[in-house]
Amino acid sequence: MPASQLAEPAKLPLVVDASSSPIQLGIPTANGWDQIVTDPGQAMEGIFRGIQQLFEGRSDSLNSVDCVYYCCGPGSTLGLRLAAAFVKTLQWESAGKIPIYQYNALDLAAALPQNTAQFIQAPFRMGRRFVRTGPPNSIGKKEILDEDQAIETYPESMHLSGPRAISAELPEEKILSYELKYIAGIEVFHQISEPTDMPAPYNPEPTVFKRWEPSISARQ
Repeated sequence: MPASQLAEPAKLPLVVDASSSPIQLGIPTANGWDQIVTDPGQAMEGIFRGIQQLFEGRSDSLNSVDCVYYCCGPGSTLGLRLAAAFVKTLQWESAGKIPIYQYNALDLAAALPQNTAQFIQAPFRMGRRFVRTGPPNSIGKKEILDEDQAIETYPESMHLSGPRAISAELPEEKILSYELKYIAGIEVFHQISEPTDMPAPYNPEPTVFKRWEPSISARQ
């Protein structure tokens, strides 16, 4: 159920997005943003450094936050886990009083004003891609396809960049600049987020590890 059907207006909402580099933290308003900060560092240091910068010089503080929007990915699993741990700490310190809402970066990307396509793609694992379908400002459908199939089936897609190179060469105008500052305001987060008690990274497929099989070296 989208947060728009549940959430009451928050006085000090916080967005925590570590799905890409740089890390992005912000305080959204009805018409845009009160403040946004970014940090290019690793999530372990960058989130706390960014929070300190976000509230520096303000009359309120992190203790005044009364609602959190957490980006669950796709993205760096480590960064997403650290961001989730930070959000859980805020929830714990508030004795569970802070509502947490979780959104997918693909849904946020679809709401970017630079997006001109019905489909959004992003890297998954080697040789595979996420494809998001559905209207903007909504929780869209996500599927995972082989890279060649994703590119061929949805040639008009816009794309989120990622750490892994892909075999297809994408035109620069087809790559979205994933920046919170382009999002119109908190209403977008209401429409693409769902309430959660346990924020966690987006993981539609568990990682499969090759089974270890012991071998005995032949005697020389």
